[in-house]
Amino acid sequence: MSTNTGPSGSVLHSAQGAPGRLWFIGGFPPPLNGQSNANKAMHDHLADAGVPLVVHDIGSGAGKIVRTLRAALALLARATRDDRAYLSVPGQLGVWLFVPIAFALRMRGAEHFIHHHSFRPINLGPLRGMRALVRAGGARQSHILLSQQMSRRFAALYLPQAPDRALTLSNAYLFGPQAKLHERLPRPFTLGHMSVLTKEKGVAYLLDLFDALADRHPGWRLVIAGPCHDADLAARLEQAVARHGGRVDYRGSVSGAEKERFLADIDLFVLPTTLIDEAEPLVMLEAFASGVDVVATDTGCIRDRVRSPDHLLSRQLGQDAALIAARAADLEQDWAGQRMACVEHARAIKREADREAERVLPRLANGLAGFAIHAKPMT
Repeated sequence: MSTNTGPSGSVLHSAQGAPGRLWFIGGFPPPLNGQSNANKAMHDHLADAGVPLVVHDIGSGAGKIVRTLRAALALLARATRDDRAYLSVPGQLGVWLFVPIAFALRMRGAEHFIHHHSFRPINLGPLRGMRALVRAGGARQSHILLSQQMSRRFAALYLPQAPDRALTLSNAYLFGPQAKLHERLPRPFTLGHMSVLTKEKGVAYLLDLFDALADRHPGWRLVIAGPCHDADLAARLEQAVARHGGRVDYRGSVSGAEKERFLADIDLFVLPTTLIDEAEPLVMLEAFASGVDVVATDTGCIRDRVRSPDHLLSRQLGQDAALIAARAADLEQDWAGQRMACVEHARAIKREADREAERVLPRLANGLAGFAIHAKPMT
């Protein structure tokens, strides 16, 4: 196996001439985002497990079209029926770029697996691009989704005659966080939110929601973390900090010890997202693993990840204020028990993700030399 460097700087492994290779086609960092991070983590895990890889980094920007077509031509020229392929499909119009790749794999008779990291094809589906991708790949194409609900809904839209080709593998397999229960020091009840702060993530709604809660619960606090590049939203954050006299704490971008402190300082994570691509937010897993309960909107895979349906927000101020007050009462009745239940919930999600991996990953590497499936420890 030889090694070279791809167009965006990632290391590519080329198993030229090796029988039964896995073609890995997707975008790697830079830039670093949720999908490129997931691609790198999957690549590294498969490489560490001994899977012979042929990697095409499609990167980003204007060169993506050329690199994707180059991958399709390479498949037509060199892929065999003994090979398999793992495709991390881009969002939005980028789906169309993978139609020639799926068609090339079909022509070569190679089984292939498409990993989806966005709920957009379901929320807006059925989309013509995704339908074209499914038709191009034929019966030897399967799809990897992030939760049971995501798999069912994708199959209903795009695989009604073959729902068994919709597989499930949670991000918790690769990204399940280390359980770390922080001691709760005496403090007022504190809500928290962390994301790349946008209106689609629900930050403006969260500020309105805290306004409604602050009148009824004068001791409560709200801590918000994450970068904000929206000038109007940044102004609203500044106004909320000033209006509530220190009860709203905006910390900006956090990582490392600052992120740990954020999770240690909050009691209930609030995620009122309406992002059309929202699928399985990793921040939910991080909160649970730190003993922090989560309430969130019913979008993407969130229903499959909250502790129970009574943790789902409606985006109606009065209803959501009542729901948060009820969850606060649950916590205040048994801080230790509720926080430990959140940690156990994170562990249960990780255990199920490991079982999913045992079903999915051997199919990716069936017949590929040197592969052995091992549960990935929580990191």
